[in-house]
Amino acid sequence: MEKTLDYNVYKELEADLICPIESPTLNKDITVRLYESKLIYLENLRVKCFKDMNLNSSSKFTTEDYNFILKAKQITNAYLKEVILDIIKENLKKFR
Repeated sequence: MEKTLDYNVYKELEADLICPIESPTLNKDITVRLYESKLIYLENLRVKCFKDMNLNSSSKFTTEDYNFILKAKQITNAYLKEVILDIIKENLKKFR
């Protein structure tokens, strides 16, 4: 049951996993924390997918899912880097 639930939740969230976190009401520190949480979720999902594919012949997870999760991690890291660089630039402007 839990394996199916993990896969179903992943499939529901799949399209959102590669999207940036955008909200005009969030400050950059909260956005960084959200990206960090998203990366933790993606890493746990990657491990779950890998184990499930290799230990369970009837796994719903596929190699395409695994590659998509890796791509989502890469994209999320790029978004996080962008936010961190914005924070650094803002802080440097304060010292000028």
